[in-house]
Amino acid sequence: MNAPNGTHESTTCPGCGTVLPVSQWPGTPKYNASGACAEVAGELLGFEVQHATRLGYLHQLRIDAYGAQHVAPAAPRIGPVFALNGLYMFFERGSGNIDVRTAHGIMANSYAAWPRLVPPARVGELTAYDVLTAGGVDEVEAALLKWAREVWESWPDEDRETIRELTVRLVPERWFKR
Repeated sequence: MNAPNGTHESTTCPGCGTVLPVSQWPGTPKYNASGACAEVAGELLGFEVQHATRLGYLHQLRIDAYGAQHVAPAAPRIGPVFALNGLYMFFERGSGNIDVRTAHGIMANSYAAWPRLVPPARVGELTAYDVLTAGGVDEVEAALLKWAREVWESWPDEDRETIRELTVRLVPERWFKR
């Protein structure tokens, strides 16, 4: 992608650290993301929609991995809690899209004292760009699962334990698959 002045400019995403060509997409206030990284996230969503039969079960996981990797410094406290809740429920409890969204609704309606979670300096090595450029559907699926797990495991143990405790306390067990 060329910058308007004809030079090849790049930008570093403040959330995931990936370096991408400058994009015309605006940054997003919800996420700590460059416009270029937001564009990649949109393209990844488009790829998912094109291959919904195969990748649809990872929809919420993709959203939560991106959210947990792009926590804005002034983000409402509920944002990273929900993103990490989704990663926890998928990887440690076997819950998918509907169960995670239901848990988010239950949590939002039954709790308000969300902890302030500050992401580590580096939230995983893989990024949405790595997932998007992994190759075909099989490779994207594998990369997305690896990326999301990396993001979950990169958060400090005490933050992950806080998420486990909040989820178990607030969400009825029937929303967990294992």
